[in-house]
Amino acid sequence: MAKNTPDLTTILNPRDRRVLDEGAGINWVPQEPRELLLPYMSTEVEEPERDSLEARRQKAQEVYDGYGKIIANCLEMEDEIETQSQAVTVVLDPATSLSVMEAVRRTFGTDGTQITFQMYKACIAALGEISGQNITTPGKR
Repeated sequence: MAKNTPDLTTILNPRDRRVLDEGAGINWVPQEPRELLLPYMSTEVEEPERDSLEARRQKAQEVYDGYGKIIANCLEMEDEIETQSQAVTVVLDPATSLSVMEAVRRTFGTDGTQITFQMYKACIAALGEISGQNITTPGKR
């Protein structure tokens, strides 16, 4: 492990690890979460912060700028996911998904044999409206 790199075993408990490893199909989470987390973790040793007002302002500006970069990265990733997912279609099997097929027929007026990415986005948006909770609406920023 690299010098000054946090030990991820102290962050992830066995339950977290089990949740990451479970899934019905291929999981995008790497077997070693360190590969996913390390690029976003600073390895620099920070000096103790001074207690002056200017030091606090500077730290607050750094935090603000850092969140701005995270938001920009998320928006870029959202656009990339949108672009890559345009052709994604899930084909439904009547033997296991008959109720889902009926819902797709009723909701979208199709034959119900498949769900497209556009249908998925419409469902997420509708769930957000129905629940009244702060669920991210695809396509809106």
